[in-house]
Order: sequence, then C-alpha cells, then structure tokens
Amino acid sequence: MKSAVPLSAIAGVLIAGCQLFEIEKSPASPYFLPPKGTQVRINEDIQVPAGWARVFIQRGEVVSYGTLDLYYPSCNLEVWDVKQEPQLIRPGLFTIMRIRRRDEEVVQRKPAIHASLTVIADVRGSDVAMVTRAVRMWLHSDEQRNVFRLTCRGALDDPPDARFISINEMQTALGDKVTLVIGEEG
Repeated sequence: MKSAVPLSAIAGVLIAGCQLFEIEKSPASPYFLPPKGTQVRINEDIQVPAGWARVFIQRGEVVSYGTLDLYYPSCNLEVWDVKQEPQLIRPGLFTIMRIRRRDEEVVQRKPAIHASLTVIADVRGSDVAMVTRAVRMWLHSDEQRNVFRLTCRGALDDPPDARFISINEMQTALGDKVTLVIGEEG
C-alpha cells in the first residue's frame, strides 16, 4: 500500500529550507541586488554613439563595443531612440524601477584552435557556448525619459563558472561617470 506525503508537509520543508540560506546583504556579494530605493546618478555627460542605442562603460571609461573586454565586468546605459547623430546622456538622478537577472549566451562560431607543445589541432564545427550573467535595471527620470536601462554584467565564462556581478564590481566598471546611490532595504 502506498503512503502519500501531504502537500502541506512538502511545502513546510521547502519553506524551512529557504530560511536556512540567507543572502549576504553586502555590496561585495554577487547574490545581493541593489535594494529598493537605489538610484543611479549620472555624474557627467555620456555620449551614445550615432546609430547606437547604448553606450558601454568599463573600468570607468566609455569604450566602443569593439574594444569591450568581455572577460572583465562592464555596464551599458541604454536609450529608447536610435539616432544618426550622437546623443548625450546628461548628469542627473534616475530611480531604479525594476531589476532582473539574466544570462547572455555567446556562441563561438569560428573553429576553436587548440595548441599543445607538439601539435596544433583545429576542431571544426565546435560551438562553444559561454555566458555572461547580467543584472538589468530599468530606470526612470522625468527629465530624461529617453534613458531607460542600465545593464551590468560579469566576466564571460563557461556556464558553471560564470557568476553575477556584485554592486562593488558594478561601481568599479562605472567609475566616476556613474554612481549607484544604494537605497535602504524596504
């Protein structure tokens, strides 16, 4: 005869288990998201290139997509409108309205070349998938409605080794150009 475990007992175990794992509330932890009330302060003019909807910031400097180091944390500010002339994001304060985490997969389409001391092997047809874990923050400002999102991502890595960017790493990527004004946990 089968004995069934009541659904309420399973739910109770799951809830109790969740209480055993508390996320460290530290800006150094990759598991701690910017808390409710956090704002983004743009400290200086930042130029979005012509024909683009975003501008990349890494190591405190604006960089082009072509020079972005995918193996080092970075952030980008996004605007709604793509224009044929450069756009300026002016200094100001933005409220974070929503935050989401996501994985961004990068697939290497060219053949991987492997080297050793004696042989160089060309492995044809291999699609090596790597990911970067990103934190997307939707922004609001009455003065600059065209600016809508800040996305910060950790280093590109193999899926089991990739991790989310911490608040401290976000601030390092943004440098003095953008400041995260951390709110109080609500």
